[in-house]
Amino acid sequence: MSGPSAPVEPSPKGRAERFVLSVVWNWAGVAISLITGFLLSPYLFRKLGPEGYGIWALSFSLVEYYWLLDLGVRSATNKYVAHYWATEEPRKVSEVMSTAVSYSCLIAVFMLGLIALASPYMEMFFHISARYHESFRQLLMLMTFSWCLGLVFNLFSGALEAVQRFDVSNKIAILTTGIRAVLWTGTLSLGYGLVPLAIATVLSQCVMYGLNYYYFRKVLPTCQVSLQLAGVPMLKQMWRFGIHTFVQTVSTMGLNQGPPILIAHFLPTAFVGFYNLPLKLLQYTVEFIGRIGVVTNVSAAELSARRESERLNKLAVHTNRYCLVFFMPLAILLWTHGGQFLRIWIGPEGAAQAAPLLPILLIGYVLAIAAQYSSSMLLMGLGKHQRYAKGLFVEAMLAITVLWIVIPRWGIIGAAWTCSVLMILNRGFFAPWLVSKTLSLPFGQYMAAIYARPFLVAAPVLAIAYALRATLLPGANLFQVFAAGAIVGSLYYGLAFPFCMDREHRVMVWSWLNRKRNRLGQSPSIG
Repeated sequence: MSGPSAPVEPSPKGRAERFVLSVVWNWAGVAISLITGFLLSPYLFRKLGPEGYGIWALSFSLVEYYWLLDLGVRSATNKYVAHYWATEEPRKVSEVMSTAVSYSCLIAVFMLGLIALASPYMEMFFHISARYHESFRQLLMLMTFSWCLGLVFNLFSGALEAVQRFDVSNKIAILTTGIRAVLWTGTLSLGYGLVPLAIATVLSQCVMYGLNYYYFRKVLPTCQVSLQLAGVPMLKQMWRFGIHTFVQTVSTMGLNQGPPILIAHFLPTAFVGFYNLPLKLLQYTVEFIGRIGVVTNVSAAELSARRESERLNKLAVHTNRYCLVFFMPLAILLWTHGGQFLRIWIGPEGAAQAAPLLPILLIGYVLAIAAQYSSSMLLMGLGKHQRYAKGLFVEAMLAITVLWIVIPRWGIIGAAWTCSVLMILNRGFFAPWLVSKTLSLPFGQYMAAIYARPFLVAAPVLAIAYALRATLLPGANLFQVFAAGAIVGSLYYGLAFPFCMDREHRVMVWSWLNRKRNRLGQSPSIG
């Protein structure tokens, strides 16, 4: 196999550096998304108003459910493109892509027609005031159209990630995020509302989809995408893998989008926004961890194809521990200064409702997402995620059942506690137990290797953060919050580098820094 599609077997050192480089590119994309989300979320809240912002969040929650019709095809595309790329079978890569694109086109056409028929009746389920009915219907149709395009064209982005060209996929994401931010800001500053904002979103997404396809053709020039290469046998093979991802997707949709939809059913729509704001803050920040998980997924698929079990075991421990280390300073800051930050970010009115939810949700995110997201992605990369998918389904069914009882009685506080507790039980304990069993690692030893050192380092830093809030940096303004964050981050990472990072990785970091320093020293001087 020639060109970029033909991999050479990397050395362990080269593979580690490639993994880190992929993560860094993913972080660059997430950083831009985080910055724009941080700046635009309060702007959206103020310009659209509590109900308008709630409807905006609700429409995205509804559209997320469309991914149920994907039936795991996108995840199977990532898995099999990565596998056949590693084993150098270019025709199989073409068959996978052709089958996935053909199936997705059929589903996109079906979904667009279905929502066109159903949208006039959907607002009756929610507490949406009459003046927003028409805007809600138009918004839903526009978001559905964007989703249909994404169902097809995101497959090309997935293929780029499968061959570990995260540099390309993230450059595209960074560019289109910037375009979307400019369009959103311009639209809102001119006084337009929900529907023009949705049109701006669709336009920015179309730019991303076009670039995804263009660079897919450049990176994988030998890959053919045609109806002739699509086949039912390949679709069945992808479904056999994807059905478990489908169950996982159904469950994730229920867990992520179920609370906002049930809140909108039982409470005024504004409460969807109040619940969504701290949740979005955590999702924006934990996305850094999620991008490590994406690289873990394709790396696990590659190591599995090459039958390198020892490196798989190290991958499982190191990615989860380092994810927790990366997230911990932010968790400490949000725990001690989160309420103050929300008051500055969205104003006292929104913060009064949203701030009490933040520490409740934060507990679940630290224990179950930051420390274990890579576990689920590793299982998926190995094709061993069947029981994890079932566990996630049980979590989702329990969450929806309990939320139906809890929300009318205890409101959004009860919703936050329900989601956090179930998250910890399933993704914080059951998922790592599955990984330890799959890789034949003692469960207690595996958990201690992930959690012990990051939490020991966190204890003194948390005490210092509380002292800062009580004295020098109470969080009265953004400068104080960011200054507290800089101190917490410096202290935590300074301690974590020697105590939480394995020696071989410390040596790799120092070697990389020395190479960079030597290159800078060899650069010709100016003047």
